[in-house]
Amino acid sequence: GIFSNGLRHNKVAADSYDEDLAEIVAADRLGYGEAWVSEHMGSWLPDAVPLAELMIAKAAGVTSRIKLGPAVRLSPLFHPLDLAVSAAMCDHLLRGRYLFGFGSGVPFLHNMERRGLTNDLRHPMMMESIEFVLKAWSATEPFDWRGKYWQGRDIVCTPRCYQAPHPPVAVATGQKALIRMAAERGWTMIIPQFDAPDAIAAKARAYLDAAAETGGKGTRAQLSVSRHVFVGDSVKMARDTLRDDVQRALEEWKRVNPERFKGYLPPGINAADLTFDFPTA
Repeated sequence: GIFSNGLRHNKVAADSYDEDLAEIVAADRLGYGEAWVSEHMGSWLPDAVPLAELMIAKAAGVTSRIKLGPAVRLSPLFHPLDLAVSAAMCDHLLRGRYLFGFGSGVPFLHNMERRGLTNDLRHPMMMESIEFVLKAWSATEPFDWRGKYWQGRDIVCTPRCYQAPHPPVAVATGQKALIRMAAERGWTMIIPQFDAPDAIAAKARAYLDAAAETGGKGTRAQLSVSRHVFVGDSVKMARDTLRDDVQRALEEWKRVNPERFKGYLPPGINAADLTFDFPTA
């Protein structure tokens, strides 16, 4: 599969969205199994994708085989009923090729503060949202919800999901409670491209151990790891092709979130020291 992560640096968002879509269409034509579309709300980039399902809805009409899902819907930022309904509609537009990803977002983009909330609420709100959405997808009668963060009466999700009982679910998280829930229920565990090898191994162990402890459905097949891959005629050609773009990305992350590099750096090295050719330069 592919992870459509935007970050194309076009001045006009429409140009980047066309390039994202072209990539998904190419993956469909080549027989790729799935494409996960990132959701970056509040990004410093003018061409980020803040609502992944809009991209997925457009891709539904120009692809035929590939499965598509958001990686991930930023659950604390939306009412869970809206998440449930929009996902169900996408499931119909794709006639069962839809996947659904839950997540809490990242703290440094300040999306919670923009909504009058605080970052410490991201994970508890996400956990309640997950249960609300699952209830909305499965309930056969109108129901009431009296949670800590959301409330509602006479709740109905229309349309019903195209897939029964609901689309396949994925999560992107480091939270033990959600990893355990995912392992028990056999949900896909999305591990991002920025995780260091030790972090990937730790999440995989936590997931598989939780599946064994709970008698859950999770297996190694549900571990989805995103990596950057470039195919070229030589290592030199690949490095020369990528150098400028990767260096620009490094400088952005140094400025926006230098904590991203924790777990990668050897002793005595700071994020400011990093370059594309480090440590070979």
